[in-house]
Amino acid sequence: MWIFIRDNLAPIAFLAMLIIVLMIIQKGYVVLDKYFLYFPSDELTLTPVDVGLMYENVYLTTADGVELHGWFIPGETETVLILFHGNAGNISDRLDYLDLMHTHLGVSIFIFDYRGYGLSQGSPSESGLYLDAEAAVEFIRDKVGSEEGPQNLLLFGRSLGSALALKMASKYVVDGVIVEAPFTSTMALAKTHYPYVPEFLVKLFIRARYESDTVAGTLNSPLMVIHGTNDSIVPIEMGEKIYDLADVKKSFYSVEGADHNNTYVIAGENYFKNIRDAVQGFMGNP
Repeated sequence: MWIFIRDNLAPIAFLAMLIIVLMIIQKGYVVLDKYFLYFPSDELTLTPVDVGLMYENVYLTTADGVELHGWFIPGETETVLILFHGNAGNISDRLDYLDLMHTHLGVSIFIFDYRGYGLSQGSPSESGLYLDAEAAVEFIRDKVGSEEGPQNLLLFGRSLGSALALKMASKYVVDGVIVEAPFTSTMALAKTHYPYVPEFLVKLFIRARYESDTVAGTLNSPLMVIHGTNDSIVPIEMGEKIYDLADVKKSFYSVEGADHNNTYVIAGENYFKNIRDAVQGFMGNP
C-alpha cells in the first residue's frame, strides 16, 4: 500500500515512524539479552551429596521479592566464599569444581542460582542479577556476623559472575575478591566477537552493560585476577585491564594455555595453590 504524505507533514510522520521503530526495538531488548547473555537450565541434575559434600539448602528473597535457591557447604576454616557462577546451566553443573575448591581451600562455600536459573524464580536481567548478588552477600554477612559463623568473607566470580563479584566488592567491604575471566563490559565483548556490527546497534538490542571497567577503580578490597592465556571467549587483555584499573592490593595469575573453562584442569594443583596464596595475602599472612 502506498502512503502519500504532504510535504509539511513529512517530518512529523518520519518522527512518528522513528518512535514506533524504537518502541519495537525497546520491547526486543530483554529477548535479545536472553538469547545472547543468559543460558539458564532449571533442572538440578545432582546435589553436593553426590560428590561427598555435606550441605544446607538455602532459600533467600531479594529486595524485589524474588526467591533464590542456593547451597551452603560448610568448611574447616573461619572463611566463607561466595561463588558467583557463569552465564550457563546452574549450580549443579559446578559440583566437581566445588568439590576441588572445598578440598584445596578448606573454606565454607555459598553458591546460589541467579533468578531464572535452577530452582530460583524470575527471569535474568542485569539489574535483577545485582539484586540477587546483594541478597547473597547480605545473607552470608549475617551468617559471618553471627557468633557461631565464619569470620572472613571472600567473593569469587567467574565470567559473568566476575561482573557481580566486582560490583559487590565496590559496594561492600570484604576480605578479598577473586575474579576469573573477567570482561570489561558487554559492549567491549560484543565488539570483540562481532567487530563489523556498529556499536549503536549493539546498544539498541542489548540492554545489559555490566561495565566492570568502570567498577574496577572503585573496589574497597584486595583483588586477584585469574585468566587463561588462550581464552577464546574473554580475551586475556580484558582481565589485564581490570587488573590495571584496580587501585587496591592485587595479583594477576595467568594460566598458560588455558581456555575459558579449563583453567583449573590445565593448571591442576598450581591453580589452587595460587588461590590459597592470594587468600593468605588477603588475610595479611605472607
